[in-house]
Amino acid sequence: MEIIPVIDIMKGIAVHGKSGNRETYKPLKTVLCNSSNPIDIIEKYKKNGAEKVYIADLDAIMKKGDNFDVIRELPLYKIVDVGVSTKKDIEHIKNLNICNKLIVGTETLNDLDLLRENDIILSLDFKDGRLLNYELEDILNNINNNTPLIILDISSVGTQKGINKNLITHIIDKTNNPIYIGGGIKDEKDLKDAYDLGAHGVLIATAIHKGILNLKEIIEKYR
Repeated sequence: MEIIPVIDIMKGIAVHGKSGNRETYKPLKTVLCNSSNPIDIIEKYKKNGAEKVYIADLDAIMKKGDNFDVIRELPLYKIVDVGVSTKKDIEHIKNLNICNKLIVGTETLNDLDLLRENDIILSLDFKDGRLLNYELEDILNNINNNTPLIILDISSVGTQKGINKNLITHIIDKTNNPIYIGGGIKDEKDLKDAYDLGAHGVLIATAIHKGILNLKEIIEKYR
């Protein structure tokens, strides 16, 4: 199971917040280093054994500018959410060559035809228990069989309230696509539960930055 650390970037710095209330996000404070500079954070991720990073460009997602120049310089395999809505968006981002893998999320998706694109990751964006903007069946009926799916509980981001096992199980029972879990990772038990459920990976930030989970140790344990 892959352990993929997360970094949210807004106005050029790494930020931390809760439950998707992005306007209230503040500069990241972390036990990994005394900095909210994205490059410093990524270097610590690498030093602790991370091979990939999940990056959310919050400005791009909110259509308030972007952090593409910052993201381009980050020295790690990058899975990036920039709020893609259309095929034109995908082509634009790929031409910029800022990431290794592009996320298409239901929060910003406008065209179901994008689900047929190769080499994307689909984020199933849930808030307050509901998939944003679509019915789950409509998404699963249109997605390529080998496209990885992220079950992202936006309401749980930064809260450490634990993963939603019922929701995850419900989706896993409906698809054979690779599954990644994000939002609310609380402790080692959540990682074990994710592993036992058959997740291919988890996205994690708050528990690492607070020192509750040791990034190097959990990467080695679940490798």
